Amino acid sequence: MSKLPLACTLTLLLAACGGTPSTGSGGTPVTETSGTAPVSTAPGVVTPAPVSAAPVPTPTRRWSDPASWPSGKVPAAGDAVSLAAGTSLLLDVSPPRLASLSIPAGSALVFADASDLTLSTDWIMLEGTLAVGSEAQPYTHKATLLLTDATPGENVMGMGDRLIGVMGGTLELHGQKRLAWTRLAQTARAGVSTLTLQAAPDWHPGDLLGLASTDYDPAQSEQVVVKSVSGTTVTLALPLAYTHWGETESVGTQTVAEQAEVGLLSRNVLVEGGDDSVGSGLGGQVMVMAGSTAHIEGTEFTHMGQRNLLRRYPVHFHMMGPSAGSYLRGSSLHDLFNRCVTVHGSSDLSIEGNVAYGTTGHCFFMEDGSETGNTFLGNLAMRVRRPDSKLGETPLLTSDTSPAAFWITNPANRYVGNVSAGSDGTGFWYALPEHPTGLSAAAGAAVWPRHTPLGEFSGNTAHSGGRGLNVDNGNSTDGTNTEVTYYAPRQNPADPKSANVGAVYRNFSAYKNRERGVWLRGDSQTLQGGVLADNAVGATFASDRTGIDGTLLVGETANLGTPAGWEPKGAGGRSLPRPWDAAFPLRGFEFYDGTVSAQNVSVAHFFPTAQRGASGLGYNRQNAFAISPQNSASGVRWLDGSNRVLLEAPTQGKDGDSAATFLDRDGSVTGQAGRFVVAQNPLLTPGCAFQAAWNSSVCAGPFLRLWLNSVSGEKLGTVRVSGAGGEVALAGAPEDFMSYSTTLPVGGRYALAMPAAGHLRLGLDDVTPGQTLRLDLPYSGTPSLYRDWWIDSRNLLKKVSAASLDSTAGDSYALENGVLSVKLVVKPGQDYAELELCAAAGCK
Repeated sequence: MSKLPLACTLTLLLAACGGTPSTGSGGTPVTETSGTAPVSTAPGVVTPAPVSAAPVPTPTRRWSDPASWPSGKVPAAGDAVSLAAGTSLLLDVSPPRLASLSIPAGSALVFADASDLTLSTDWIMLEGTLAVGSEAQPYTHKATLLLTDATPGENVMGMGDRLIGVMGGTLELHGQKRLAWTRLAQTARAGVSTLTLQAAPDWHPGDLLGLASTDYDPAQSEQVVVKSVSGTTVTLALPLAYTHWGETESVGTQTVAEQAEVGLLSRNVLVEGGDDSVGSGLGGQVMVMAGSTAHIEGTEFTHMGQRNLLRRYPVHFHMMGPSAGSYLRGSSLHDLFNRCVTVHGSSDLSIEGNVAYGTTGHCFFMEDGSETGNTFLGNLAMRVRRPDSKLGETPLLTSDTSPAAFWITNPANRYVGNVSAGSDGTGFWYALPEHPTGLSAAAGAAVWPRHTPLGEFSGNTAHSGGRGLNVDNGNSTDGTNTEVTYYAPRQNPADPKSANVGAVYRNFSAYKNRERGVWLRGDSQTLQGGVLADNAVGATFASDRTGIDGTLLVGETANLGTPAGWEPKGAGGRSLPRPWDAAFPLRGFEFYDGTVSAQNVSVAHFFPTAQRGASGLGYNRQNAFAISPQNSASGVRWLDGSNRVLLEAPTQGKDGDSAATFLDRDGSVTGQAGRFVVAQNPLLTPGCAFQAAWNSSVCAGPFLRLWLNSVSGEKLGTVRVSGAGGEVALAGAPEDFMSYSTTLPVGGRYALAMPAAGHLRLGLDDVTPGQTLRLDLPYSGTPSLYRDWWIDSRNLLKKVSAASLDSTAGDSYALENGVLSVKLVVKPGQDYAELELCAAAGCK
């Protein structure tokens, strides 16, 4: 064979001179996919958008050649290496462990694709280019970047230790394109050594896999090693420790799929922190800064992230600003010490088709709330743990004690086809701050995440966690704590008068969640389609003008689970004790606050047992807060003999329990359109039909909400409301015990037994013009009463006799024998009636 010129020899080593397609270790040709937009064609299969990436520089020198180095010597063990400016160097050997490696701007280090290579160093500072393969020619051999810690405590350019720091440079890591994840096609029982998958994987003997829990316990996830692969059958090196569900179940015309995800953790390009980090928790980190570019695919990250340290994460896109073209896709991250992927002050990134297994704290983490335009497509997160003090772990944020697989601080991003499969806390958590926090706070005053329209949330799944989807508890101003959050998206987020645009969460599936599948707090939101099954509660909305539409609600499926340490109980073998109170009633949809609605939902498998109740519809339990009697159901399809409603006996001191009411708009719940279902409350139920299985009554209605507030600050204690049916004692809302609310029939007369208040507001909500309510309350002295809160003589009520009060139109009051009587009347064009009551001197 004739001797080739150096440039051609290097080109051949880079597999860039044409010829046959590059091959993986199994000899299967690897071809590029293409498309015009990111599309998930099947679980774990991502068709990426084409990226106009600059070509990888062609090296002109070899690392192994002494002539490539100004000293005339190849770097030795422990050397701090810095490439000469303008150098393009081919890494054709595995160097001894280095102290550090600096690649300045205009320089490049390119891995030769001729043999397996390892680059070991404490850190790499990248202002030029580091390339392992390319997008067009993925690397075919084994490339390892081992981040060591021979000199502890270094802080390289403020980025910490043990890192690949991309400071204005370009990071190109391109491993083989392989099936990232799929799902089981058959249940795999504990003790078996084979998996039957939905797709035939291109996995190899020795590959490490992550297998998701399909039970309530996220710790029933496990890692397994491939022994062999034949078609869709994977034989494992060792038997399974747990059972993983792999069946579908037909419910009516719909399908419940609770099949375990199986993700590939091994990749031929590896970035790792080293075995010593297992004990110390000081793993490696990749930090990509402003002005940099990162193209990462087919890469494995393990022993990464640094325990208990802020900003020291496995893969960290840090304050990059607009970053279109950079991506992390088709990669794996496992056995981590601090988060998985962090997007901080960076926008327009693509995070696609990645598999994460085993980390502490939030996994796919969006940090400040300034991040927009990012796409999270087809990612799988398994075994997301809360910090364990026994391991020396402490939460970076208080919310890390309930970690989210996907922590989202700005709604203007895309989340499509992602899966949270086993979190100690939450699956998808919209933790929206009022304004961006942290490093983004100074420039973020004009950004309003709590009023920003939703980008896209569709086709996502959360199972084996606490809450599946949580839209509440956003970041507080300091960014370290959370607070109750009301999400109300507007056309112009900064303008309170701007029109509300609503938010739709499409085709979300949640199962085996220990608390509930979905919790929404806010205004004008819709959960549309999808399946909620095997959750303690399917969905609860602490919202207004919010509804669930077209969703399948299933109480219990055939996937009963095998929770460790729990013994089977219940009749017929269908009911096992859950990881909550054994008497806790299962519910598909919970009404709360309001107005909220359930429409066009399908309901199945909510069967009470001797141990616990169950129902398709219910109310949030032990509720002390106000609710709307106009909460409603319509178009409900009952697919079997499920118990339709269960309203538990009101808990003393929980005013919302005794006010629980909802409207059956079309008769799909009660059989009679326009009827109301109400809780056990003697003021609500005269003339109603009691339904024993529901522990509630069906009433003709209509009903309204009465409220009163002590404006002058007196704590009124127990307020008793009495009428023709009996009496209800109100404790007040627990935030101040100065606000009270209850449900009452329209048009009645009620007496309030309460201490005197210097300044009181009271009113009616959820009403229509012409509806009325008369109230009698104790009062001494001469009152001033105003209608509609407007402290103006034009709205001052006049005094009339008690006998003539009923004939007035809401502009009068009566005071006789220490009893103040008022008639509240809803005026034309209004949906409320309000009064302000103070002493004769007037309201202040």
